[in-house]
Amino acid sequence: MSIFHRIDKRISLGAAVFLVAYWFLSKEKKEKRGIPTPKGAYFYLGHLPLIGSSPSAKVKEWHDQLGPIFGIKMGVQRWVFVSDPEMAHDLFVTRGASTSSRPYFTFGNGVHAPDNRGVIFADYSRSWKNARSAVLNILSPKSVDSLRPTLELETKRGVDLMMTGDEILPLEYTRLIALNIALATIFGLEGAESIEAKVYREVIGNLEETGQFSSATSDIRSFLPAFAFLDVIFRSKAKMHSFVEKKSRPLYRRLIGLARENDQPSLIQKLDEIKESLEIDEQNILSLSNELVVASVDTISLEMAWTMAILCKYPEYQKKVMTDIDEFRETNGRLPSFDERDQVVYLTAFIKECFRFRSSAHVGLPHRVSEDIVYKDYVIPKDTILFNNGHASNHNSQRFQNPEKFIPERYMGDTRSLYASSNGNIQSRELFSFGWGRRICPGIYLIYL
Repeated sequence: MSIFHRIDKRISLGAAVFLVAYWFLSKEKKEKRGIPTPKGAYFYLGHLPLIGSSPSAKVKEWHDQLGPIFGIKMGVQRWVFVSDPEMAHDLFVTRGASTSSRPYFTFGNGVHAPDNRGVIFADYSRSWKNARSAVLNILSPKSVDSLRPTLELETKRGVDLMMTGDEILPLEYTRLIALNIALATIFGLEGAESIEAKVYREVIGNLEETGQFSSATSDIRSFLPAFAFLDVIFRSKAKMHSFVEKKSRPLYRRLIGLARENDQPSLIQKLDEIKESLEIDEQNILSLSNELVVASVDTISLEMAWTMAILCKYPEYQKKVMTDIDEFRETNGRLPSFDERDQVVYLTAFIKECFRFRSSAHVGLPHRVSEDIVYKDYVIPKDTILFNNGHASNHNSQRFQNPEKFIPERYMGDTRSLYASSNGNIQSRELFSFGWGRRICPGIYLIYL
């Protein structure tokens, strides 16, 4: 056999292997489906004009039309929403190494917490891991338990204030309670005595402005770079810098300074003890303390307000809750503590159902995909922005029977804390409101407590 014949055979074999491989790859590519997308997208703007004044309602409508996963174009950005809990677990937990980054926010990354500081807006990196480790440390069950007397005192004080008037706006008072809990636990400071107090107006006002600057409507340049010239006209970024430098940072410097001067236990003191080992600088402490206040006040106040509304809406369940508490008081001569939740099983079930039925936020914070991933028969390209629709996950009909109905009995007998169940396996997880995987809310224990 000549050398040319052997070469010819090798070339033929190589060509055959190439053709077979090409066939399989082509077949696989054909089998990959595009993620369902709503109709009606505009040129360049995408689905941005279709969102309307109630984004969560529109997202629900699209889920109803397109199923548990769909994608939209938000200007130049590609957004994908996921509502199925197991699908969310696969994407955010199993594939967390590729789905735990954050998109760039002009306010969050560029102004509030530059150089990847903080934990909420920071991209997935070593500095973020260090900051998150610090937050997990100070918000651990053991750490939070040491502040339990403060939590109970501030909650009682807020309830007493609500009882002084005939009519109230619940959210104002639940904000007062949540703010006082934040001031006491994060800074070791005495809270506001009323919603008219200076510290209440100052911190809540700061929180509201932070929310406005963090919203998508204040960050049009991220969606529509061609319209970045509007920032020059309206001075949006300049206003963000002015707010942070003249209002936000001075406020939190003062609160941190007061925390360090007094002898009351606080999360700032705990953070100071570990900051050197985790390379947390003073600028990062400013960013973290701000984020802790915003996250705790928003979440706690909204969950408490929803609970009050549900108690009013369903007097039959209110009666059962009171019976559960009264029976405990008759036996023990006092109100139950968090550790005794297995002795007030209806109250525990009621609270969990409140969290499921009406969560503080319908859609979780965005995750950015850091590399192309293939999920089932979908290709999700790098830099796609992923969202979990937590409200839809909490109302998943395969997980919960009659999910649109308020039924505390569905949680009877399960007295695990949300911290325990949220960090467990997906099959036994009870709620899906507090994020996933490496980005799961570090304050779950404090919120539930």
